[in-house]
Amino acid sequence: MTTQSNRESSMTCEERRELSELLNVLKSGMPGMNRRELFRLAALAGGAAAMARGGSVLAAPSGAGSRSLAAQDGDVATDVTITVPFDPYGQPVTLDPHRTVNWGPFWVMFPNVWGGLLGYDENGKVVLDLAEDMSLSDDGLVYTFTIREGAAFASGNPVTSDAVIASWMRALDPGNLSPMSNFMYLVSGYRRYVTERSDVIGFDNPDERTVTVTLDKPYSFFPSLMASFVWSVIDPAVLEEFGDDEFMLNGAGTGPWQFSEFDAATQLVMTPNTNHYGGNSPSISSIVWTFLTGPEAASTALDMYVADEVISADVPLSLKSQVEGDDTLSAELVKVNPEGNVTAIGMDFNQEPFNDVRVRRAIAQAIDKDALANEIWEGTWTPATSFTPPVLGLIANYEAPDGLGFDVDAANQALTDAGYENREDLPEIVYRQPAEDSDADKARNAALLQMIADNIGVVIEHDTSMTRQQIVDMDADVGGRQFDIIGWWNLWETPRILNEVASPDSQYMRGIFNWHEGIEPAGDFDPGADAATFESITDDADVDGDEASRNETYRQAEELLLNNAVYIPLGYWIQMFVQKPYIQGTRQGPWTGRLPVKFDADVVVLPHDEA
Repeated sequence: MTTQSNRESSMTCEERRELSELLNVLKSGMPGMNRRELFRLAALAGGAAAMARGGSVLAAPSGAGSRSLAAQDGDVATDVTITVPFDPYGQPVTLDPHRTVNWGPFWVMFPNVWGGLLGYDENGKVVLDLAEDMSLSDDGLVYTFTIREGAAFASGNPVTSDAVIASWMRALDPGNLSPMSNFMYLVSGYRRYVTERSDVIGFDNPDERTVTVTLDKPYSFFPSLMASFVWSVIDPAVLEEFGDDEFMLNGAGTGPWQFSEFDAATQLVMTPNTNHYGGNSPSISSIVWTFLTGPEAASTALDMYVADEVISADVPLSLKSQVEGDDTLSAELVKVNPEGNVTAIGMDFNQEPFNDVRVRRAIAQAIDKDALANEIWEGTWTPATSFTPPVLGLIANYEAPDGLGFDVDAANQALTDAGYENREDLPEIVYRQPAEDSDADKARNAALLQMIADNIGVVIEHDTSMTRQQIVDMDADVGGRQFDIIGWWNLWETPRILNEVASPDSQYMRGIFNWHEGIEPAGDFDPGADAATFESITDDADVDGDEASRNETYRQAEELLLNNAVYIPLGYWIQMFVQKPYIQGTRQGPWTGRLPVKFDADVVVLPHDEA
């Protein structure tokens, strides 16, 4: 049953080389994770806090200190157990925040138990958690945090500055480096510390409630890195008593819940942390997270939802028609808005014919994005006009520029200008889609390729015979990927994603799609010069503490990206899920998807008939 009673300026070249070396160290601790995937995961840290120099501007989580109207009226169920389907997508479920890999589901499950000084709201915006205050020095280098008065672990022990720093040092232990330690890389001394060339790092605690973090350069997006779960604070006394294997189940966290039971193959159970500063749900006495994985996970979860065995279920495209065709399910369907992701085409500037920017622009103008989103993807995408996802308009006040629109005549002219009036003169173009992808996804991408062929006569071979790792290995051998359809998840609070994934020195760009300053001009376009400009101005934007000027600089950079078709944005995926109407007060958004940002004191269960 679902419920039951009883219950800065830019990095120097040397710093970049050091970071590259460091990521090789991190990769060695993450079996099966290739270099590019590691960097892609690193990009999911979230955004930057928009802050004024010297002031505290972050707000407490919106649920803290408040109650839903139902709870205020007292008309809620009590002593309820809820069951939540949890898909780890093939990753083993682990509970240690300092030893867990960067994998999407953990970002939303962990904050219920593990907390840090900062956290995220449902949109990916940075909020205060264990810190009651944060300020920034005038030079943008020193963050000072004040721990909440009375903050405590589930064990009852107080959260002190010593415990905070001890937790961070555990994550940075050079002999047992956290797989997510790269979310700490901007801290002064980090690279030398984790490579055992120094024992000095930029953490300090002047008193038991004050913690400072020092950077080498004033990166405006740093707070979003600090909100990730690798910065979680664990109770050092519990760790010492129970050791690395057992502390997770013995009240070492600070979130509104604590782990009480765990079976790595089937489920974990959470019970309330009655010492949580924000209080607890007045309804829920335990949460059972049941593990479902594999190709049938979503279908199984929906079946359990219909049987009233779980409170919510994701609705992928494969289940959309089933849900919309059912009166009850369609009434409970939720669509997350605004979108926080983008799917785009990337092409290698070093491989013909995409070394000519006019060919790239022709591909962009040959795609009818409305038809792609509404017909091929059956309304589960919004047509993309920019590379940066729509959520940045909400959390960063960023107004993205429009990219190249659907224009077959302009596309054909661009190909002619590039010397390909006769399409048979084009070299072979191959899109290698991983064999592991679903047949449905392969069919939809095949339809996109056919659209391009129908509109401008450019034939792109669709090869689905290789595994993802084989494709990555081939990229390494040839130094690039000729053509790819790739998804990016933007959870930065500034348009930092532009620098992260498109800068010429980015690990997503160098050796993959290869936009760089050495590219020759083509007709009226100079992609090499634009690449150099892009890198320079996004580096400036990354350390700009003023939101308005930062956004304007990022906008100029995105215009360069779109004009050169460095990435061709296709669509924004619309997350969909169903949730029982008797669960009230949850907060979901592009950061969280179906799972609430936390099952906090605002989440209540209304009285209802049990199945």
